[in-house]
Amino acid sequence: MILISSDYFLHAGNILLLIAYSVRDILWLRLFAVAAALIAVPYFALQPAPLWVPIGWSCLFATINALQSWRLFIERRPIQLTPEEQEFRRLVFPHLAPRRVLQVLSIGTWVTAEPGEPLIETGKPVEAISLIVRGKVRVTDEERVLGDLTAGNLVGSALLLSGIPARVDARAIEPVRAVRWEIRTLERYLSSNLETRVLLQKHLALDLAGKLISHTSGSDPQNFGQSAG
Repeated sequence: MILISSDYFLHAGNILLLIAYSVRDILWLRLFAVAAALIAVPYFALQPAPLWVPIGWSCLFATINALQSWRLFIERRPIQLTPEEQEFRRLVFPHLAPRRVLQVLSIGTWVTAEPGEPLIETGKPVEAISLIVRGKVRVTDEERVLGDLTAGNLVGSALLLSGIPARVDARAIEPVRAVRWEIRTLERYLSSNLETRVLLQKHLALDLAGKLISHTSGSDPQNFGQSAG
């Protein structure tokens, strides 16, 4: 009968640990670390007096890495966006991964505005901005119609930069579906997510540029907004 030395378990565990440190993918690193910790356990258990402290630490390391591996696996699963979420991504973040799109949506809320319902009102401070996904919002200055905001337009973008109370009204003229973010919540999220911040700032710049061109040309295009946008 051939007896296998307990040293082989330790050697195998260290080899797996060496492989773990050699791979670039963090998921594989953690999986190899789990295997290394578990394979080393028999070495400690087969000593004349079982080494319970190393056994305990090995099991703890294996458990932690196993849980982290599961978290990474869950995060890497394909994400299926709803049609509404897909439209939001197309309008603002076409190059952002679906999982990151869901993160941006998770810090905001989906809102529905019926015709006549205000999104911005004259004299009131703007504490949130909204991105129109479907529908139309009309911007007015007292009795004068300044223009309409449609899908892809931001309501409150200029006021987000200026910080002044609204000088115009923005009301839905047909059923509107939009994503609304509290400004402080959005700023906190963007401060720690550089890629998303850059993409949103790019969209914001294009949105404001389109509104400025519409205003200076005196036209009344659909994608319009001035102080409300």
